[in-house]
Amino acid sequence: MICVISVDGKEFEVIDEMAFGFKSKWEFNKNLLGYIAGGGRIVFGFKNKDLKVTQLPAYHSLDLTPKNYADMDFSWVNDKSLIVSRVPETEWSNDPQMHPKASSYKIPLYGHEQVRITTPPKEEEDSNPQFLPFINKITWIRGNTLPHFAP
Repeated sequence: MICVISVDGKEFEVIDEMAFGFKSKWEFNKNLLGYIAGGGRIVFGFKNKDLKVTQLPAYHSLDLTPKNYADMDFSWVNDKSLIVSRVPETEWSNDPQMHPKASSYKIPLYGHEQVRITTPPKEEEDSNPQFLPFINKITWIRGNTLPHFAP
C-alpha cells in the first residue's frame, strides 16, 4: 500500500495499492505524487500496472494508463507532464522472448494526447526514463532483455 502521513503525525491516509518493486516519485514543485498502482509483482504478468498521480492534500487521483497497457517506470518532466516506459498488457511467461518490449511515451497530466517518443528495434526495449531538468533532456536505457549465454 502507498500511504502518506502529515508532518505532525496526526493525519494518515492510504492512497492506493502499489505494485511491489516499483517506486513512487514526487513532482519537483507541486504536491503531486506519482506511482505505479496495481497488485502483485511483475511475475503475475505485465498487466494491472497503472501510472497514477495523486494531488495532495485533496487526494484526487488521475489514472494515466490506457486500457490494455501496463506502465513499468516513469519520470516527471514538470507539473504538467511525465515520461513513462509502457508495454502492452500480457500474461507472465517464463520464456523471455514472450515478454513485451517497452517504449517511452510523453503523457500530459491533463488531456488525452499521449505521444510515443521512442521506437526501439524489435528485440530491444526502452526502460528507466529519466528527465534531466538542468539540461532539459530525457535519457533512458535501451537494451535487449533476453538472456545472453556465452558459448
